[in-house]
Amino acid sequence: MPSAPKSIKAAVIAMNTTADKQRNIDTAATMVRQAASQGADWVQLPEMFPYLGTYDQVYQMAELEGGPLYQTLAGLAAELKIVLFAGSVGERPDRDSLPKFRLHNAEGQKRVYNTSYVFGRDGKLLAKYRKLHLFNLNGDDGLPRYCESDGYIAGDQPVAVEIDGLRVGLSICYDLRFPQLYYSMGESRALDVIAVPAAFTLATGRAHWELLLRARAVENLAYVFAANQTGTHGPGKESYGHSLIIDPWGAVMANTGEFPGIGYANITPAVLAEVRGRLPALKNRRLDVYGREPEPPALNIVASP
Repeated sequence: MPSAPKSIKAAVIAMNTTADKQRNIDTAATMVRQAASQGADWVQLPEMFPYLGTYDQVYQMAELEGGPLYQTLAGLAAELKIVLFAGSVGERPDRDSLPKFRLHNAEGQKRVYNTSYVFGRDGKLLAKYRKLHLFNLNGDDGLPRYCESDGYIAGDQPVAVEIDGLRVGLSICYDLRFPQLYYSMGESRALDVIAVPAAFTLATGRAHWELLLRARAVENLAYVFAANQTGTHGPGKESYGHSLIIDPWGAVMANTGEFPGIGYANITPAVLAEVRGRLPALKNRRLDVYGREPEPPALNIVASP
């Protein structure tokens, strides 16, 4: 296993994405370049950074893996020689790979995957993760107000990837509410970093965003870095912002606040070792009592160049 560097400068980007795809991509590229110019080596964009709109608009703007947006992101990582956690994008499914009932919602509308790509310093794909948990929100009357499954297909595979000697668990937004996901990725070897690009809403973000991120950090004794959308994206859609980087003790190291911006902090393997030595909670788990034999998660073991 390759050794981890002494420290990795990470950056989380808070964006206000609209329905203007090219404008959003240009803004994202500018902010990624800015982060790299400040010495950031790992840079993360928020969930659905290229476009936010109706589900029909999302489908129209989505691309197959390997499309123009994919190539742009790969090229950006290679040009800047960074590890790019490319938030998430709409990925059109291969129509021959899924039954029709999964390709469409109940009304026959076409759906896409909410997919996170991670590119290495040479522009090659290190990992790909499709959002497992789709966000549903009910109103005061108990009826659905927001239902991601109307526009998205759920993924079916956890993904952890080794980058620079650190084990990174990939997730997207609503996945954050399901600690079992991170437990499953960390049973064979503890997660060192948890990545959570998101578009957490204003209402749920005020109440739960920082709370959940800090909880996942403390539970896993891991760094968490989470780039969030911010501001108004259209009628009825407002995101909380506050892209965060949190250390394994649960302390907030970077917070972009409510406006678009970039937060920076160092991921330090020695801190992971020190915290886990002081509080050996991961070793103290009683999996013989309450554990189970999970399906092994997908693990791409990659040493970034």
